[in-house]
Amino acid sequence: MNRGMVDIKKQIKFLMLLLPSLIIGFILNQSSTTQAATDRSADSYYLNDSDTWTHYFYNKRTVKSHNAYIWNLKHTKRQHNLNNYKSTDWYVYSFYNKKKDGHTYKYYKVTNYNRSIVGMVYSKYLTISTTEPITSFADDSNYLNYIKTAQSQKLARGIMKMFPNAPLSLEASKFIASRAANNPADQTTYKEVINFSKVAYQTTVSQWGTTQSKLNKFQSKLNKIGYTQEKINSLHGYKLGLVVYDLSEDSFGGQIVSIHIGLVK
Repeated sequence: MNRGMVDIKKQIKFLMLLLPSLIIGFILNQSSTTQAATDRSADSYYLNDSDTWTHYFYNKRTVKSHNAYIWNLKHTKRQHNLNNYKSTDWYVYSFYNKKKDGHTYKYYKVTNYNRSIVGMVYSKYLTISTTEPITSFADDSNYLNYIKTAQSQKLARGIMKMFPNAPLSLEASKFIASRAANNPADQTTYKEVINFSKVAYQTTVSQWGTTQSKLNKFQSKLNKIGYTQEKINSLHGYKLGLVVYDLSEDSFGGQIVSIHIGLVK
């Protein structure tokens, strides 16, 4: 056997021995990368990257009447009390684990919509924004009570007030959120369908901004297509279909942005 052939065999054997180490190294590197993406330390970068925010509210069950502080990012000074911000939308962009007396406590790094407040909050003092699926409600009163009380339905409550003569309907809401609402001529459930979903989505749904600013944009767009508040108030005999996911978690676990709204009769 010539020397060249021997050298090639040695190289192949070396690569076969090296391959397991390379695979293990790749896996460890991937694990490290995943951890770094979860526990973000470059706060200034992630604070300005909307793709990294998760929408939260203060947790009514855990905060109650006692103090629940927002600390500075160094966790050395109390800045605010969550009890003074019960209607504020909070955006979590990172977390921090604090160890004390053998226990680990998770703190969220949060900001409000205009970044006037940035700090750290004990994770149990916040609750993630979620929207119940429309199929989970039994009747109109059940759904109406949900819209009136759920933290994630602030935008929906504002929209309802814009249509004072159209009572909220569970069946109409199921319809307006279905594919059939996009092709009203092909359905026989309702004689008339006025679908505002596209207008609402383009002008009101945003990851960043106050509820009132979204409502103002929606009304402005309605005005441009002829549905002024006076015109809307003149409509009678309609029912309101409304389903809102304003950056809130759905049944699949993702925080989505979606709005369906229309009048039917």
